[in-house]
Amino acid sequence: MKTIEERIKDVEDIINSTTNDTAKRIAQEKLQVLEATKNAGTEGVIYDTLKQLETLLNQGIGTGSVDEAEVTKIVDDELKNIKIGVGNLDPSVLAMLGGSTKVSLNLSLPGGIVKSGTSSATLSALSEPENQIVLSDLLALNNVYMYGAAGTGKSFRAGQIQDILQSEGSSWDLIEVNCNQFTSPLDLIGGQTIEGYQKGKLEMAWTNVDADNKKYDGAILLLDELPKLDPNTAGLLNAALAKLSERKVDDKTGKVIKPTIMNGRGQKIRLGNMFVYATGNAPLNEADPDYEANFKQDLSLQDRFVGSMYKVFANYRRDRELLNGDGNNKGYLFIFNHMMLCREAILEGQDGVSFANKGFVSLRILLSMKRTFIEYVRAKNTPDSIIRFCPKSIIVTLNSFLEIFTENQRDIIKDKMLYDDFVSTIKLRQDKKYKLDGEMNPIMDDTQAELDLSNSLVTTYESNTKSIKQTLKQ
Repeated sequence: MKTIEERIKDVEDIINSTTNDTAKRIAQEKLQVLEATKNAGTEGVIYDTLKQLETLLNQGIGTGSVDEAEVTKIVDDELKNIKIGVGNLDPSVLAMLGGSTKVSLNLSLPGGIVKSGTSSATLSALSEPENQIVLSDLLALNNVYMYGAAGTGKSFRAGQIQDILQSEGSSWDLIEVNCNQFTSPLDLIGGQTIEGYQKGKLEMAWTNVDADNKKYDGAILLLDELPKLDPNTAGLLNAALAKLSERKVDDKTGKVIKPTIMNGRGQKIRLGNMFVYATGNAPLNEADPDYEANFKQDLSLQDRFVGSMYKVFANYRRDRELLNGDGNNKGYLFIFNHMMLCREAILEGQDGVSFANKGFVSLRILLSMKRTFIEYVRAKNTPDSIIRFCPKSIIVTLNSFLEIFTENQRDIIKDKMLYDDFVSTIKLRQDKKYKLDGEMNPIMDDTQAELDLSNSLVTTYESNTKSIKQTLKQ
């Protein structure tokens, strides 16, 4: 069998020597595939197909034996049937794909349980170093605490981890505790109410049984904004967090015995499969003046997360991907670019003082603007026979967001995010006539200038930001 380099040379020879324009066009397109799949193990199939194409077109066309359109269709159909498995792709190709796929996972879970199957997680989620660290910690039964500025996707990551753990025949519940000064023991460990016994979030996660008595194979307990929890209430978590990794082996049976805690009824409840993932804006052992609702937590709580506390930053690349997507979802970089400039203007603030205590640009606002734009376009494309309303422009969304800042802060932010240019672009975009796909989404594209600016924003941010990725290199 020829080497990949030799095959690439052969295809280049086809391109340079063939007199058939159709053969040249398809060969040029598929050469890119051949080069991209250099290490994938399928290049021989692609090469053979291209070789057949050249032979068919040059020998058959013009002789009356075969029609050009017919040959092209046959070969195109054949090319479409070529399957490249995930396991055969080079890591660089995986990174380029970034879309949803089926990924086989084998995870050794607590208690010796092994779950294997097909994950519905995206390749991009699996490839994120942050997710790899978190998943490693959770499988090792380490409690994870991730802290950083608001809008950096800390809570979003918990959903990604849940997706990764989900597999055929395996179900994982994500149980969220919205921590604040009013979070009570009842919310955590359960207790008696006038309507009867109420299960606590910790109890449900610990036993893998939700409020409706639905049984799961495991649960992720998300302690969102943990520093906002009253330290006295937070103390109720200490026993569970400390016991989570405890395992005993019965001398007689050899079976692994998992720990127990007390629920709100005073009953002992046995641990199922539970991981703890907590988030916050600041380290647990300090109060942050930018987040006035935070409490300085007891060092005993911090100790429950020791060795697995990570500072995280915004992920421009991920946010761009989730906003702009692929295929018919392209065309939203005009939102991404200006809102990233807005994000940076907020963080930079004035005279070294950030505006982040007032508000922040999160993935939520990006997706909200996208949804608003789509609904605007849909309304504009509604037939006249249907009762129509005046749709909301994302200019309204933008101005509503900026209203949370002072007048002086707004002026600074508007200047740095090129507000006037953004508004002009919005007006130009939303008043165009678009074709709609099967889901009634406008089919759009990004300009080269928008692509260039987004790439510049992403790469500059990544090069200037200390990331958790450095942890993997140690």
